[in-house]
Amino acid sequence: VAHVLEHSVLCGSRKYPVKEPFTELLKGSLQTFLNAMTFPDFYNLVDVYLDAVLHPRAIQDPRVLAQEGWHYEVEGKDKSLTIKGVVFNEMKGVYSNPESVQGRILLNNL
Repeated sequence: VAHVLEHSVLCGSRKYPVKEPFTELLKGSLQTFLNAMTFPDFYNLVDVYLDAVLHPRAIQDPRVLAQEGWHYEVEGKDKSLTIKGVVFNEMKGVYSNPESVQGRILLNNL
């Protein structure tokens, strides 16, 4: 749940209604990694973060939570439903990665 909320909150806001405001910030920079210490215009970054936290687009647009969490999609008329979503796909990747599986098994058995 926390991961879905994180994605949803950082998926646009009232002042920055684009899907990926931080990607848009990076386009105007030579940086390859974005955080408060590396971004040259710290105050613009803070403005984007604060607006995302205080006025997330997810409150007004329920599609944001569905897109970032999970939702059903129909691939075609004669096809079955599939589950999709940004965090859903991330978790699918993590839980199917052999190294991650081995690490979880190891930690659970310690």
